[in-house]
Amino acid sequence: MLIIEIELLIALILVLVAITRRTAITQWLANRRYQTGLKRARKLFQLLDQKDGQTAITNHLLEEGNFLRSKRRVGAFYCIPSENIDGEMQDIILRMSHKNEPRWVALRRLYLSAIEDGYFKKSTIDIPPLWDREFDIAYEHWKDNFSGSISSDGQEEAWIAV
Repeated sequence: MLIIEIELLIALILVLVAITRRTAITQWLANRRYQTGLKRARKLFQLLDQKDGQTAITNHLLEEGNFLRSKRRVGAFYCIPSENIDGEMQDIILRMSHKNEPRWVALRRLYLSAIEDGYFKKSTIDIPPLWDREFDIAYEHWKDNFSGSISSDGQEEAWIAV
């Protein structure tokens, strides 16, 4: 009887270790996906800043965001560090709808920080978080008031006004 209890205890410990390691690995991969997205977002920020600055970044975020929202959230997880959730800063893990979602989130953060730091004069449109219902309203408002057409630059994976 004692041997069975010891075997059960060992099995329970092994299960706990496996669950803990899996969570740690998932967290590491989630952070890595966001960091990769952030590197790509910095390059994209520089490209769009050369094209037409704030307007180009706004156009890209809204067009790409609309595309991402049309996808089902079935991909791998990624982590967003220090996201403001109801006034509290938290790290959150979300399931990706598309490989560009971490880059979209990182670019949005760069863009809002640039406005806050005075790099851009003022925000032409407030871009809410992608998973917020307000995003659809912002997209419709932008679509109704935007004059011009946007095309996708496949090489840079950017939406550029033409």
